Amino acid sequence: MSPRALLLVPSLLALLASGCSHDPVPEAKIDALPEESGDPSENHRPGEPCVLCHDSYGGAEPELAVAGTLYGLDAAGKPAAAPNRYVVIIDSAGDFRGVCTNGAGNFFIKKEDWAEIAFPLTVQSGSSRMRSLIGRDGSCASCHHLPNADALIASTGASRDSAGVILVDVSQPDVNCGAL
Repeated sequence: MSPRALLLVPSLLALLASGCSHDPVPEAKIDALPEESGDPSENHRPGEPCVLCHDSYGGAEPELAVAGTLYGLDAAGKPAAAPNRYVVIIDSAGDFRGVCTNGAGNFFIKKEDWAEIAFPLTVQSGSSRMRSLIGRDGSCASCHHLPNADALIASTGASRDSAGVILVDVSQPDVNCGAL
């Protein structure tokens, strides 16, 4: 091999190695997210798949074990954020974590606070319990997303194009999260 070709070997190896670090499936999902509006905070991107970016691949901090957004129905019968609601997540080993939703209805548990999470999971908030199991993805919005308002089945939160959202009764205060 010529000395000139040998100079190219480190560059080619670096190019090949960097190409292997990008998985096209999550990259496409991240690229498909709407543009960020406002400053990233605990209240940002309600209803979006949080763990998609907040994991070791996506690189957003903090890394999350499970996260989502809780909704209720507003006076017009449309989904609206459900702040100050207590969410309980139970893993298949019987371990559980409880957390309150914030002002955007978002809730999350940091990976460092539940490193040994064992899928599948069950989720409950008040008297609302998810009927199916969470198989392997800690982002609620990977399956549940806000449907078009005209496609919403108000009693379940489901729609034609999604498992819908988990709807809770926002009329009842949640004493676990500071409601009086």
